[in-house]
Amino acid sequence: MNKIYSFSKISGLALLAIALLVIVNTSYAQYESGGNLTELTGGNWVLTNVKQEAYNKQSITTWTPSSALEVNALCSWKDIIDIIHTVDASFKWQEPPQKMQPGSYMNLEAVYTNNEYSTTGRVNLGIKMFFDAVGTNYMAANPTSIEVLKVSKDNRQYNSEVKKGFFYAPKNLFDESNECQLIIDCFIGKDHYVTTYTYTYQP
Repeated sequence: MNKIYSFSKISGLALLAIALLVIVNTSYAQYESGGNLTELTGGNWVLTNVKQEAYNKQSITTWTPSSALEVNALCSWKDIIDIIHTVDASFKWQEPPQKMQPGSYMNLEAVYTNNEYSTTGRVNLGIKMFFDAVGTNYMAANPTSIEVLKVSKDNRQYNSEVKKGFFYAPKNLFDESNECQLIIDCFIGKDHYVTTYTYTYQP
């Protein structure tokens, strides 16, 4: 019985040692490959690409860009008793910088304008900005993302608002690449208009 207990104890310690070794090796590999543990010194994040795209999951919103920094959203639908509901809003944001030094303290501004909110139902709308790894889903930020600002509205409070967000330019690489993205997501319900600014780190 003691031999079995001793063997089990030794096996448990061996498994623990292996697990610790895997964690250490993974962290070291991440550091070596330029992962989140690598702090950037010097150089700049340089804007290299801009992309805009509408994602209409409900298909009841018409997005009309008036410039590269402003879009109008008209959301309209008819309920089961033929009443027409309308949410009309405009979103505008400050042009992101062409260059950013890692760790520099910066700010960006967003403007939400309520044009019409003609519905008794609750419709969530607003605008959010955050930095994250390239390819990140606009709906699912990673734990390492950097939030810049968020404006959220609904049927209880939909007055126009100007909001300034303060942030530190990314001080670390988000993954093994030398790129990151600033995602600006304007949304009404489940319909979204997303502008993605891609930055490349240049030492």
